[in-house]
Amino acid sequence: MLRWRMGFLTLSMMSLFLSSCGPGVGSHGLKAWYVDSLIKVFPTDPVGTSHLASANFIAARNQHVNIQVALRSTRPFSAISVRLESPKDASGHAIASSDASIRQVGYVVVGSHTPNSPPDELVGTAPGWYPDVLLPLPLDLEANSTHSIWVEIHVPSATPPGVYRGAVDIDAGRETLAHLPFRLSVDAATVPEKRSLDVTNWFSLSDQVSQQFFGVAAFSDGWWKLVANVARVFAAHRQNVVFTPLMELIQPKVTRGRLEYDFSNFDRWVETFQAAGAIGYIEGSHLLTRPYYSAPLVVPIFEREGSQVITKTLPPDSPEVSRFLAGFLTALNRHLESKGWKSIYFQHVLDEPHGNEIPYYGRIAGLVRRYMPGVETIDAIDAQQIPEIIRHDCDIWVPQLGRFDNAVDLLEQRIASGHPVWYYTCLFPQKRYINRLMDFPLIKTRLLPWLDFRYNFTGFLHWGGNFWTPKPMLDTQPVINNNRQLLPSGDAFIYYPDRQRLTFDSSIRMETFLAGIEDYELLHQLETERPAEAKNLATRAISSFTDYVRNPATFRKIESDLIRAASKRQIASTEG
Repeated sequence: MLRWRMGFLTLSMMSLFLSSCGPGVGSHGLKAWYVDSLIKVFPTDPVGTSHLASANFIAARNQHVNIQVALRSTRPFSAISVRLESPKDASGHAIASSDASIRQVGYVVVGSHTPNSPPDELVGTAPGWYPDVLLPLPLDLEANSTHSIWVEIHVPSATPPGVYRGAVDIDAGRETLAHLPFRLSVDAATVPEKRSLDVTNWFSLSDQVSQQFFGVAAFSDGWWKLVANVARVFAAHRQNVVFTPLMELIQPKVTRGRLEYDFSNFDRWVETFQAAGAIGYIEGSHLLTRPYYSAPLVVPIFEREGSQVITKTLPPDSPEVSRFLAGFLTALNRHLESKGWKSIYFQHVLDEPHGNEIPYYGRIAGLVRRYMPGVETIDAIDAQQIPEIIRHDCDIWVPQLGRFDNAVDLLEQRIASGHPVWYYTCLFPQKRYINRLMDFPLIKTRLLPWLDFRYNFTGFLHWGGNFWTPKPMLDTQPVINNNRQLLPSGDAFIYYPDRQRLTFDSSIRMETFLAGIEDYELLHQLETERPAEAKNLATRAISSFTDYVRNPATFRKIESDLIRAASKRQIASTEG
C-alpha cells in the first residue's frame, strides 16, 4: 500500500478551483471545492471538508496569493491537468497566467506526533500521510482519495487595484471535469521589493549531499547549475541570508612554503546567490563545531604538510588553532574588503554555546574581532541564561522561541541599544507555541514572521533547510545526536530534492511562510507612518507567545484589515 500510494503521490499535476455555491459535481464523479490554504487536506477527508463558503480572495500588489482546491472522485483519473483563466477586471486588464504557478500537494509520511504537544494543537493522525511537498502536474487521482491543488498567483506591482474574476478548468484529456470561478480583489497596497526581514534556512550542498540526491559532484558544472537553481528558489521565497560553508569553499594551497587561500569558489558561490537576488547577507559558517550536541568542541583547520595541505580537527585550546585562525581570518577579511562584501558579512562562532563552552566562545570571538574588525558575530543563544561573554562577544543574538518568555525586557533593552535581535525555532518549541512542524496547523507557520514584528525582532533562523533522510518523502524525521534523538516531523527540512531538474521543490509550509514574510513587509511599511495601527494588527494576531489567532477565518479578517490599512497609507502617501 505504501509503495502504491507513493507512486500516486509522485505523479505530477496542475491546478483548480471551485464555485462559491459548494463542491462542484459532474456525472464523471469528480468533486472539487475550495479549502483555505491555511488548512491541510488529508487523503481521508470526505467531500466538502473545510469547504470555503465563497471563492473570494484579497491581495496586495507584489504579493503571492495561495489558493487551494480539494479533489475527490468516485473513480480514478489519470493525467488530470488544469487551465487557469487569467483573472481580469471590468476594463479587461488581466493578471497573466505566467504570474501563477499550479502544483499538486504531495503526501509524505509522518511517523509520530511532536512530543509534549496537546492534541488540540496538532492536526492529522500519526503515523500517517501528511500534505507537504509541492510537485508538478499532471495528477493521477485515485478513486475515493482526496488530493489538493496549490494555485499561487503573484500579483505584479503594476496591477491596477480592482476586482478581478478568473476561473480554473480541470481537465482529463479533452474532457473538462470542472469549471471553477473565483474573484480576486486587488488593493492599492504594494509589498516592498526590498527585504527588511532577514531570513535564513541553513542548507548543505556538500559533495555528499549533491552526489546522493542530485547525482552531481561538488564544483562540477552540474553542481554550479544546482547552486544557481537553489539560489533562485531562495530569492523567490525572500530568503536573503545565505549560509556559506567556509571550509568547503575556500581552497588552501601552499605557495613558496606558505599556506595561502584560493577564494574563487567562495566568490562564485556568493556571486551566484547575489545574481539571483538571494543575498542581503553572507552568513559565514561556524568556526567552533561539535560532532553532536554533547560532544567536545573542535575547530576544523587546514594544516601544511610539506607541499600538501590536510584538514583536521583540533580542540579549541590547541595553540595550532589560534595560529590557523589568525592567518585564515586575516586572509578572509582582506578578501571581503577587496570585494566590497565586508559590510554584508556575518560570522558564526558556535551554535547554541552553553556550559563550559562559553569561555571558548569568547576566545574564538575575540580572534574574529581582532582579525576581522567591524564584522558582526551572530549565533543562536539561550536567552534564559546569557553570560557576560555572550553579551559582549555575540553581536546579533538569536534566542530560541519558547526560551525567552521571561526575558522580553532584556531583549527589548538590547534592541533599544541598537543591536538587532532575531529568533529561531528548531525541534523546539513544542507545546502551545508556534512552529513549522508538519503535524502543526499551517497557521502557526504563517504567524512566524508576525511574531518577528510583534516583538521588534528583525530576523528568523531555522537550522533545517534540506537535511534530508535518504528518502525524504517516506521519512520526515531524522535521528540526531549520535542516533539518540528522533526529530519532530519536518524539522530537518522545508524543501525537497528534485533530482531531475537539479533544484529544490518547495512545500506548503514554505509557501505559507513566504506569505507570512510578505505580511511582515506590509506591517513594517505601515509602521513607518501609522505605528500604532501596525502594532494593533500584530497584537490582534499574536497576544503572547502561546496566545495567538488559531482560526483561519479570524486570521483572514486581520489579513484583510492589514492590506486595507496599508492601502490607505499608500494612497495618502501618494496624494501627499
